[in-house]
Amino acid sequence: MKHRLPKRMRDYLREQGACCKPSTIVGYRLTLGCFYDHLKTTRNPIASLTKAHLQDYLLHLCERKLAPYTKVNYLLAVKKYLQWEVDRGKLPEDILTVLDRSKLPPVPEYLPKPLSSENDQRLQKILRESDSPYAPLFLLLRCTGMRISELINLPRDCVFTNGNEKYLKVPLGKMNTERLVPLTAGTLELIEKIKISQQGLDPNRLIGKKGSVPHVYSRLSGHFKKFLGDITDQNKPITFHRLRHTYATTLLTGGVSLVSLMKLLGHRRIEMTLRYAKVTPSHLRDEYLKAVRILETQSSLVKTKTSEGPSSSAHPAEIVQQMSAFLIKASDFTAPQRHNLLRRLRRLQQDLASIHFSQKFKLHFTEDQCVVGLAS
Repeated sequence: MKHRLPKRMRDYLREQGACCKPSTIVGYRLTLGCFYDHLKTTRNPIASLTKAHLQDYLLHLCERKLAPYTKVNYLLAVKKYLQWEVDRGKLPEDILTVLDRSKLPPVPEYLPKPLSSENDQRLQKILRESDSPYAPLFLLLRCTGMRISELINLPRDCVFTNGNEKYLKVPLGKMNTERLVPLTAGTLELIEKIKISQQGLDPNRLIGKKGSVPHVYSRLSGHFKKFLGDITDQNKPITFHRLRHTYATTLLTGGVSLVSLMKLLGHRRIEMTLRYAKVTPSHLRDEYLKAVRILETQSSLVKTKTSEGPSSSAHPAEIVQQMSAFLIKASDFTAPQRHNLLRRLRRLQQDLASIHFSQKFKLHFTEDQCVVGLAS
């Protein structure tokens, strides 16, 4: 349903259009339209808004049958618009304190769902042995971690050459980021197969399929289901995006750092990539111990033994031993060094609290003291 917005809201959307994607503006228009309809129903003009009016809208939003994540997006979009009005002196600044996202139902955290190793190998075997022209498309998704929308819009000249190195140049996609994904000889061969087999109607797309992304997605999804047959994984259907999850967790298990994985996946924030560490917590442990060993070598602050090789479990006892020794030596730091260490510890405390280990950490610190141990 298209909403007729007042001039102030239309002016706001026009300004936002200079820095936001068209799809984002469409979402803002829908959200502000619902907000404006609520104000009309309650006969509250925007210029006369009070905290009580916004509190009423917050309750209205909580009662709507929307997904928790959608409710948060509605709230943030309305708050952003009202901040625009505040900046122009049309509303008092303290009115925004009412729109607190903590008052909405919490957004459930959906962890990545990679395929099991058995199903991953089984699916790859089916695709590699198939003569279907669609098989290389789905293998390319698995081997590069692309989103399905990125594959659909991938240009034919998608291979970037730097000396003897070959990269897949993934254009601007969901996160408005452009990235380079290293290509193996096998993946290069897949791309060449696709170029030969997909001589379609759209010469600008590698897959040669013409039409909107949703239309092409629907066609590809039908062919993908034919390959899957009755295969399921963890009692859940196998989707295109689960191939991306499998790509990421496999690389983490193989030793790729979180920062490198962030770049390969095209994430803008490390928090997005950290979700994969919750699926493979032992990798986070190995990354931490590796960093501690580097610090020991560079500063000679700590001289304790660390285990070699990848971890076989997620037990944090060794991390506690390492950190305790480090904190004892760190007591001699200057005030600025202690402040910087405290900031890093706070960040580490948040990361550790969100990961399921076989035993929980007990990390407590103040400006003068840091204590680390295992919960009883």
